[in-house]
Amino acid sequence: MKQDGHGMGGPLWEVLPLELVSSDLFRLAFTHRSSTSEKPGVDSNERLEFLGDAVLQLVVSEYLFSALDSYQEGVLTKIRATVVNSRTLGEVAASLGVGDLIEMSKGEEASGGRMKGSILADALEAIFGACYLVLGLKGAKAVIVSLLGSQLEAAVASPYFTSDYKSALQERLARTGDLPVYETSWEGPDHQRVFFSTVRVNSKTLGRGSGESKKLAQQDAARATLEALDEST
Repeated sequence: MKQDGHGMGGPLWEVLPLELVSSDLFRLAFTHRSSTSEKPGVDSNERLEFLGDAVLQLVVSEYLFSALDSYQEGVLTKIRATVVNSRTLGEVAASLGVGDLIEMSKGEEASGGRMKGSILADALEAIFGACYLVLGLKGAKAVIVSLLGSQLEAAVASPYFTSDYKSALQERLARTGDLPVYETSWEGPDHQRVFFSTVRVNSKTLGRGSGESKKLAQQDAARATLEALDEST
């Protein structure tokens, strides 16, 4: 773990309030469950992650609710999912150097744990949980909006799918020689048609999505598949 005079360092240290980074809860946010097997009696960051996930959902929901006042619940939920997902959170955490700060077992570290998107995303959510407990909701909101600012702005500027998830999924599966198969159906009258898409890989269903067009439904399904793959690694 990289350290400075306070016991922690890196880009994350530079953007968070001292009141937070000097707290025991902040340090707990970096304690992966694998490290507890080597240090009996030490808690992991899982409870903070649980709380942080709820705080993150609330803050992002409020942000989108205020910024996109013409969109209804179903669409807002999909837009929120483009920001609140393991892939995005893992990328943000990596850019902040979170992986260097996580306490984990030697075995987890040897297997590349410091670079695993799911572990990084969980730690970032745990940090948000610590933010809420130390700084309150207002302080936690300020931190979340600061750290996820570019992702939130992109979601508002281009509400429906700020990334080409189908291409990203294609590239990821190409590493193992697999190809995604999309099965798409629709329901409703012509003027209110809703499309549903399922992604199958080697005959196994990995993700489902929906949208107001076939293209949007497939993008949604690809996003869900990428998130499922991130969480399984």
